Amino acid sequence: MRLFTVVAGVLAASYAAVVPRMTAEELAAQSERIVHGEVVRSRVAWDSEHKYIWTHYEVAVTEMVRGPHAATITVSEPGGSLDGVNMQTSGTLPFTVGEDTVLFLYRTPIGYWRTVGGPQGKYTVSAQGRVRADSQGIAYAEPAGGRRPGTPLAGFEGIPASDFLARVRRLVAAHPYRGGR
Repeated sequence: MRLFTVVAGVLAASYAAVVPRMTAEELAAQSERIVHGEVVRSRVAWDSEHKYIWTHYEVAVTEMVRGPHAATITVSEPGGSLDGVNMQTSGTLPFTVGEDTVLFLYRTPIGYWRTVGGPQGKYTVSAQGRVRADSQGIAYAEPAGGRRPGTPLAGFEGIPASDFLARVRRLVAAHPYRGGR
């Protein structure tokens, strides 16, 4: 019985870090907001029911690629430490104050903005001006029958941010927001 519990725990932990692989077209179509900006601060708070802890990251908007312009947008990740309670969840994305980032976002049912496709919806812009996907250590579930047609997100890795944003703008023009995740 103990072996089953350990195996089940390992499977549950690994399952939480598995996400369906998306194409660039899917990422664009499922993003209600696409934001380029800098993470300027973070705060930790309980949800409205005082049941779960969330860490909220305020992003100063440099460019709103999709969605109405806003000076800032707050992106939320489950987990954090508050009131002597530490809550951690597998698969949450790290954000760092001062980080230059491009985010593909959807609104959760409780009103928080989160990244589409988990880590696939967050790109960091390096000091050299190149984009890097924030999806290290994540396993991808491939669709039945192999990969779907579309542009693999891996093609964005390491390109200049200006080229990346130009490609994203073309994707936005060609793939209107259609909701869902």
